Amino acid sequence: MRVRTALLVATILVVSSSAFAKVLPPRPFFLDRDIVVNGAVVPHGMYSLSVEWEGSSVRATLYSYGQFVATAHGTWVKYGIKPKGDQALLQVNPDGTRSLREIRIMGLARTIVLDDASPVLQVSPEQAAKSR
Repeated sequence: MRVRTALLVATILVVSSSAFAKVLPPRPFFLDRDIVVNGAVVPHGMYSLSVEWEGSSVRATLYSYGQFVATAHGTWVKYGIKPKGDQALLQVNPDGTRSLREIRIMGLARTIVLDDASPVLQVSPEQAAKSR
């Protein structure tokens, strides 16, 4: 009976340990201008960046003084260069705002390419009225 219980416990531990996401320890992340992350405006300044991943799926979260600011989902993509510092790649939007598109982590030869926040960029008022 004890062997059976020990085997069951060992099996549960092995299966549950693979279900946990991998985590990079929080690291300082500086933004030199205001950006948009998943629709949330993030002012320039110093943040803490936390990265969790399972396989190639990634979740990057920004904190300021321990408080949640924004989170974004993305994918790990091979990047031939290991940056000497953390980097944020921004996209300039038609309205002049900048959206976070990639996060490059110091010393890693891969980058986090963020998913688009919404698949529909804009619906004209005429189309919205017709769909009602």
